Amino acid sequence: MALSAHQVLDAARSILDADGLEGLSMRRVAAALEVQPGALYHHVPDKQTLLAGVADQILGEVDEPLGLWRPAVEAWTASLRAVLLAHRDSAELVATARGFRLSRHDTTRHPATLLATAGLSTVEARGAASALLYFVLGHVAEEQARLDWERFHPADPGKAMDADAAFALGVGLILDGVSAR
Repeated sequence: MALSAHQVLDAARSILDADGLEGLSMRRVAAALEVQPGALYHHVPDKQTLLAGVADQILGEVDEPLGLWRPAVEAWTASLRAVLLAHRDSAELVATARGFRLSRHDTTRHPATLLATAGLSTVEARGAASALLYFVLGHVAEEQARLDWERFHPADPGKAMDADAAFALGVGLILDGVSAR
C-alpha cells in the first residue's frame, strides 16, 4: 500500500478524536494504517510534526467570515470554538503545536486583518487576534476537560455552567476593548 502524508494525518486525527492526545502515538497510527511504525517517518519526521500537522488540518476547518469587523470576528471565534470542540483535546493540541512553532497555519492572520479595519495598528491587531485565540483555546480546553470529567461524573444540573453565554461574554469584553481603543 502506498502511504501518503494525508493518510497518516487522517489516521492520527481519528485516533485523537477517539482517544484524545493521551492515546495518540506513532505506534497507534502505524497500527491503524497496518504498517510498521518506521513507514510513518517517510511522511513525518517525529511526533511533534505529526501533532502540528493534525493541528493544521483541524485549523483548516475554521471559517474565515467577511464583513464588518466585529460580527466577522465574533463569527470567526464561534467557528474556531465549534471546530475545536468537534475534536477531542484539540485546544491542547493547537496550543502545543503553536508552542513547538511547527504549525504552518497562521491562525491569527484573518482576525488580525479584520481587527485592523477597526482602526488598530498592525501590531495591535495581531496582539488582539492573539488574545482572542488564547481566550478561545483556554475556554475550549476548560470545556473539553469538563466534558471528559462528566463522562464519569454526571454534572449537578443546578451547577451547570452556560458555556455559550460565558464564551460570548468573554469575546464581547475583548472586542469592547478593541472598540474603545
